[in-house]
Amino acid sequence: MSQEEPNYNQSAFNQENTVNPINLLFDEEWLRKGVEAEEKVGGNIGAGLDWGSGFGDLMLNLELLGRLTTLRISLNREVRLLLNDWNLGTATKIAVKTAREKLLQRLRLPAPEVKEHILIVLGKDELYGEEFISNREILRELLAVLLKQEDWETIAAVAGDSLKERIMYQVSVEKISA
Repeated sequence: MSQEEPNYNQSAFNQENTVNPINLLFDEEWLRKGVEAEEKVGGNIGAGLDWGSGFGDLMLNLELLGRLTTLRISLNREVRLLLNDWNLGTATKIAVKTAREKLLQRLRLPAPEVKEHILIVLGKDELYGEEFISNREILRELLAVLLKQEDWETIAAVAGDSLKERIMYQVSVEKISA
């Protein structure tokens, strides 16, 4: 088979793997590529929150892992409530989505000072008796540490672009000349 001819058997196999990822475990080529990728970064492959060497301890402490989950859910809820209070109209939904993405970015790779604040909040037993953290003051303080000025500027820009897009769409639907 020449270099330019497509390998239909391999293509069909890859399509099957896309549908059934468990088959990748039996694909020697895919495993070899995975090992090579891991070696390129010194075995430092991960997903989710980057807690460095403390990740193993976090996984072994189910209560702490549960608290981290509750904290993340509570922060998402708080940023939604905050942006709803600002009465952004149709731009609220995209502003909330963007803010949540920024929060997740900051939680995945927390700066040392951010990690310190997170650990303090995780250590406050009184916050974790319910499904959500109800102390909005603590959540707002943590939001102020997590979301930097540049994050808020991005949120505002995305919301503004969304609103502009909505207005221009309405202008075209209503056939109003601009």
